[in-house]
Amino acid sequence: MVENQKQPTVLICDDDDVFLSFCSRIIKKAGFQVITASNGDDAIEQINTGTPIKLALIDLLMPVRSGWEVIEHMKKNQDTQDVPIIAITGLAPSPEDLKRVKNICNAVIHKGADFNLEEFSGLINELTKG
Repeated sequence: MVENQKQPTVLICDDDDVFLSFCSRIIKKAGFQVITASNGDDAIEQINTGTPIKLALIDLLMPVRSGWEVIEHMKKNQDTQDVPIIAITGLAPSPEDLKRVKNICNAVIHKGADFNLEEFSGLINELTKG
């Protein structure tokens, strides 16, 4: 009997329920388990459970606790400091914020009209290899 191997887990944190659900479906279809959070506190709670995370998608601007704070928490946590992070934003970041994101995160995804499903799927595959 072959034991089922547990699928790698992706954390998605976004206060936009529609986008959260959309990303969850795409990532599940790609063969991953998904844990979701609708604000920064929920995300930190999920991270602190110790579930190994293969990739994190973090909305930068959220109520309660910002995505920046979640990312900072992940970088300070030995279990998640090397997890690839995709920053999600619905706004055009300032040049300073864009530079900050690029220094900390592996990629930036823009919600809305600029969203490209093919690029998003490719990015997920690229960052979860290995």
